[in-house]
Amino acid sequence: MNNVIVRLSQISEDVIRLFKKSKEIGLQMHEELLKVTNELYTVMKTYHMYHAESISAESKLKEAEKQEEKQFNKSGDISVNLLRHEDRPQRRSSVKKIEKMKEKRQAKYSENKLKCTKARNDYLLNLAATNAAVSKYYIHDVSDLIDCCDLGFHASLARTFRTYLSAEYNLETSRHEGLDIIENAVDNLDARSDKHTVMDMCNQVFCPPLKFEFQPHMGDEVCQVSAQQPVQTELLMRYHQLQSRLATLKIENEEVRKTLDATMQTLQDMLTVEDFDVSDAFQHSRSTESVKSAASETYMSKINIAKRRANQQETEMFYFTGL
Repeated sequence: MNNVIVRLSQISEDVIRLFKKSKEIGLQMHEELLKVTNELYTVMKTYHMYHAESISAESKLKEAEKQEEKQFNKSGDISVNLLRHEDRPQRRSSVKKIEKMKEKRQAKYSENKLKCTKARNDYLLNLAATNAAVSKYYIHDVSDLIDCCDLGFHASLARTFRTYLSAEYNLETSRHEGLDIIENAVDNLDARSDKHTVMDMCNQVFCPPLKFEFQPHMGDEVCQVSAQQPVQTELLMRYHQLQSRLATLKIENEEVRKTLDATMQTLQDMLTVEDFDVSDAFQHSRSTESVKSAASETYMSKINIAKRRANQQETEMFYFTGL
């Protein structure tokens, strides 16, 4: 029983330690998601502001065009030859003022339209990135986080109870019925199944939310990234930069994933050692004292425990650092 108590104590320590580490990583993920959504809100407000300015500039330009058209209509109705000599410079000055005002408003409209296009592009790109980040969190990160939180718990618990079962089965055959129930429960320990059960029970927490939809502003019907001039060159440059960065990140992530997979395999090997068979302790005596003696002399000796746990914690730290 001392063997089992020591193992349960270790499991308790492992659960608390892994939970704290997983909680820290979860908080970091939440902060990153909050940062991404805040950035999305900022670029959305910027896009709405520039689009409003573009609409205002367009309205003023149309007003100037109407004034110009009205002025030309007046010029057609009244022959210039019929005007008095002193009225001709005044009419030419009025026409020039209207033309100058139109040119100024045309330039302002073009400038605001360009700003609006760039802001809309930034908003759409951030929208896609935010949706991808949220989807990644709920589809991949949450599952990985749960795996980290109960890393080795099922394997360690199974080893502990198998040690207990090995001792009890060799003590009394009359107790086999109760022990069979425990063995069946241990055999059914399944980390993946338990994780899915937890996620199904709390589906409102773990299911991904609806995607962020594009919110057009004041009748704006453009809902795709505009690749026309003058933003085409900038988008192409940005596209090539992102391609290059993604290629680099893909290589780096593949290397990190290989390292993490190897580390995870090492941890799994540590946690699935079949050390629960204590049959040798019953070759000469069918008592729990012989179990305690045999265990203390071999696997559960203080030196072996300290060494194995140091290796386990060091490997865990390396895995969490890479994660």
